[in-house]
Amino acid sequence: MEFTFERGSAEAPKGHALVYFRGAQNQDECWATYIVVLPILVDVSKYVPPFLMNQMGDIGPKDLSAFAFPPAPEQVSGHDYVQRLATIRGDDIIYGGTMNPTDISSALMVINEAIAWYAQAYAENTETDTEQEALETGEEAPGFGVNEVLYELMGDSDKLGELTRLVGRLTDAVDTQDEKLVKETQDEISILAKNLPENHDIPRLTQAARAGGDRGSKLAGLYLQRCFHLIAEEYVKLGQVEDEIQSLEAGAS
Repeated sequence: MEFTFERGSAEAPKGHALVYFRGAQNQDECWATYIVVLPILVDVSKYVPPFLMNQMGDIGPKDLSAFAFPPAPEQVSGHDYVQRLATIRGDDIIYGGTMNPTDISSALMVINEAIAWYAQAYAENTETDTEQEALETGEEAPGFGVNEVLYELMGDSDKLGELTRLVGRLTDAVDTQDEKLVKETQDEISILAKNLPENHDIPRLTQAARAGGDRGSKLAGLYLQRCFHLIAEEYVKLGQVEDEIQSLEAGAS
């Protein structure tokens, strides 16, 4: 998905933006959400009652440093409304193209991409004291853990759909020798893997995709099939795929 600034610029993002889309079936329709990049990191766990801590997991300052609300775009009266509202509030306006608003899972993923894209632009052009300290100490600057929150909300089939998309992107990045994209995609797969059972063997799947070539691509595809069969509890098909994996791996040894 491509995003473009209609108001404001990538060189000086304000940290708050209206993101809008046209309807795929009716481009007169306008759907929007609002992205915020927090200027101050917040450790949410400090404000959660003890009886909710188990449900919150390990959410820390990174996880809510950038977010969108509503999490999927809602219909607004039109493009003029978006422009007028942004002018009054001093917001950036981001155009995200067309989308099918009834496909909520896809809409959530698109908004997640928009958050990461806008937050990255903000981080690259707004150096905070925290980022400067990270540079001086050699530590990583605070990241944007919105993906982790989204993955926790997904069902098993949606997680595997996202895994399939990421593996495809990783394979393409390996083929084009785009090391930056390879690392970014691997990191994203690692985040998703935390929300999948260990028996899915995501590290081996990633290793196969990183190997490149026809064999690596085929092996990665088999590991993906294995994940789907595990979720569906299709144990006969699972055994067949595992035999294929074993045969293919043994042929390279």
